[in-house]
Amino acid sequence: AELQQVLKPRIDGLMFLTKNAMILDAIREQNRANASLEEIQKIDAEWKAGKSPLIQELQDNKVGAFLKNIIVQQSDVYNEAFVTDAKGANVAAFPATSDYWQGDEDKFTKAFSGGKGEIFIGDVEEDESTQQTAVQISVPMLYNKEAIGVLVIGVKVSVLEAEKLKAGK
Repeated sequence: AELQQVLKPRIDGLMFLTKNAMILDAIREQNRANASLEEIQKIDAEWKAGKSPLIQELQDNKVGAFLKNIIVQQSDVYNEAFVTDAKGANVAAFPATSDYWQGDEDKFTKAFSGGKGEIFIGDVEEDESTQQTAVQISVPMLYNKEAIGVLVIGVKVSVLEAEKLKAGK
């Protein structure tokens, strides 16, 4: 509860991003493609081995470039951002995540919440892909009041500490 209070300004900003039509359209397009879990896990294995062309494509597509812009402009606050589809497969990411499929991780499952959508705040931890200590905030991407994917952003711990001080905690 304390962490959620400290992160409230960040969460509010993310909720604003959940209304972004470009992001929602990209998720809906990938959901329509309806890749099987087997296909997703094959891409995930290639991704983890560094052999998937999607690693670069998902940073360079429109949404990836948009996320990159946020991360670069606010690099003092955020270390990463990515968007998934309804199965937890990446739609866009900056920088590249350590794996393609997020569908078996709390950051996806708890935020997607079986299609209901809920805000989820992870633990403060060393992020594997960025090598920085951060906390990930996951918010559902809603379309017609149903979760169609998840937006995850990493907030650097230094920001948490500064915001706790401002809040007098």
